[in-house]
Amino acid sequence: MLSNKWRDLRGLEIVAFGVSSVKASEEDEQMIKELQRNAAFRDPNMAAAHLVGAQAAAMQDAANNAGGAAMGFMGMNMAAQAGGVNAANLYAMGSQPQAPAAPAAPAADAWTCPGCGKKAFGKFCTECGTKKPVDGWTCPSCGKVNKGKFCAECGAKKPADAPLYKCDKCGWEPEDPAHPPKFCPECGDPFTEEDIVK
Repeated sequence: MLSNKWRDLRGLEIVAFGVSSVKASEEDEQMIKELQRNAAFRDPNMAAAHLVGAQAAAMQDAANNAGGAAMGFMGMNMAAQAGGVNAANLYAMGSQPQAPAAPAAPAADAWTCPGCGKKAFGKFCTECGTKKPVDGWTCPSCGKVNKGKFCAECGAKKPADAPLYKCDKCGWEPEDPAHPPKFCPECGDPFTEEDIVK
């Protein structure tokens, strides 16, 4: 910005310049060092190593205590009892293999499509477009979906043409009791009329 002005007024031209050093304030430098140190302690092994070093320094200081070594070591013990961190626990954490992030749990409304057998979510199967089956039987009086022998809303009895299945061998109940699979996934028993809940 000043080059043209200095050339025209004084006959000087700035062709290059250098900066000898850039220094942050003492407070900023201290904060940066503290942040770097704390970032290293995210690794449990680094934190444990720092803790062991601090404990060793505390032992040396306790041995040099002007009030006597016994007094210094009693103070160290009191500090440890007050809730100090055990370095062995940190080393154990660091030696465990890091597990990859767990995949998201499937939604609670997952269902097996009776048309194609694929796992589906939502109201329709994404593979074949089959509508999600009603879980249980629908009361003809009030329209509530039920699983038992009587409607929980109005007390009407389950219609005879709405059978609900439950494995008679092991007691396993399908997600959709009105549309069981061909075989029980727990014990392998085929679903027949004997498995209809009476």
